[in-house]
Amino acid sequence: MEGILNLIKSKSFASLAGNGVGALLGIFSFALIARYLPESDFGAWILFLATYSIFETLRAGMILNALIRNFAHSSNEKEKRSIVGSALVLSSTITVIYLAIIGVIFFIFYEFDILIKYQYFFGWYAIFAVVSLPHNFSSWYLNAKLEIISMSVVKLISQVMFIMCCAILFYFGLPFKSVFWAYLLAQTLASMFCIVKGWAGISSIYYYTKNRFSQLFHFGKYSMGTLIGANLIRNSDNYIIGGMLTNSAVAIYSIPSRVIEIIELPIRSFAVTTLPLLAKVYAQGDKKLLKHEFERKAGFLFLLLLPLSIGCLVFAPQIIWLISGDKYQDSVIILRLFSIYTAIIPLDKFSGIMLDIINKPEMNFIKVMVMLIVNIIGDYIGIFEFGTIEAVAIVSTFTFGSGMIFGFFLLHKYLEVSFINTLKLGLMEFKVKYNQITNK
Repeated sequence: MEGILNLIKSKSFASLAGNGVGALLGIFSFALIARYLPESDFGAWILFLATYSIFETLRAGMILNALIRNFAHSSNEKEKRSIVGSALVLSSTITVIYLAIIGVIFFIFYEFDILIKYQYFFGWYAIFAVVSLPHNFSSWYLNAKLEIISMSVVKLISQVMFIMCCAILFYFGLPFKSVFWAYLLAQTLASMFCIVKGWAGISSIYYYTKNRFSQLFHFGKYSMGTLIGANLIRNSDNYIIGGMLTNSAVAIYSIPSRVIEIIELPIRSFAVTTLPLLAKVYAQGDKKLLKHEFERKAGFLFLLLLPLSIGCLVFAPQIIWLISGDKYQDSVIILRLFSIYTAIIPLDKFSGIMLDIINKPEMNFIKVMVMLIVNIIGDYIGIFEFGTIEAVAIVSTFTFGSGMIFGFFLLHKYLEVSFINTLKLGLMEFKVKYNQITNK
């Protein structure tokens, strides 16, 4: 009993629980929209979110890892406030640049009648970019401080509000664009809450310095590229399917993709607590301990997710029905194909995190670009040769497999990380956790 209580009190469990609830709410809102909207409208919403998430990834990529890493190296409160203030200025600058780019692209699309049916997306892109900044920045700031519960609250507020607004609007039978209004209201309320709580970093803006701004930018530019690349790996599938097949095919493909996001949830939860801790170990200069901690945590997470991958393979029909009902049963085979590569995702993701920690963000960027090239070329070949979304799903195994192999190759070069040792230490850690829970 004591072992279980200690586990529940840990930051890793708090992160996992927060992300778990968030994932359930995300699935609920996803299922609600999938069941209410026609396939073509649902596919359009997926494409909108996929495109908007590229910007969110860009902003998070520039700020999050740089903020966490600099926080781990800071020695006093004034230095921390300088980091926060400079990070807020940087994220605001990125937002302004994004708004200008959106305006130019919209003008070009409008003047030359490009993708007329999607032109209304641009106004929503701009609005969401502004209203989401306070609550997004708050989550990054709280992550850097390892205030996991508060960070989870920020994320859950926007999700709960979105579900409530969608349910009300759907009840009154309002059209497809009402989903955008529901999303806007949820983002606005979450941001207002963060500003009132003082988590948005506004008071720290007076501590902004050019040197700190430059430091954050030069580290973050590689992390930004890495996260955008990772985002494009996922969303390039949707873009290629939407461009070469149909919006309905995008909808069918997106259902199992959302399931995989749930399986990745423990990875994000562990990363939230592990990244700041490993950054401190690296700051102390103990490479031997850093290598040991990486192998132990990555191996443990691999074994932890393995049963989930097997479960998706076996229970794919039931999982798809639970999310979308009978409308998307063509998604079953896609989920089964996805389950093949999900087991190696922890090893791919953690190798990338470690490259950032040892101050090699440019190598992590190269790793992700290799994966993106493999994915795009594979998708085009798969659709040209077979004309099915199943071929796109198969390519994902090669994409993440290449990322894992290249990541471990780089870590072996810099830290002498061993794949076999990762599995051995992961198994030992798994046994330790089991014994702690069972009080053995």
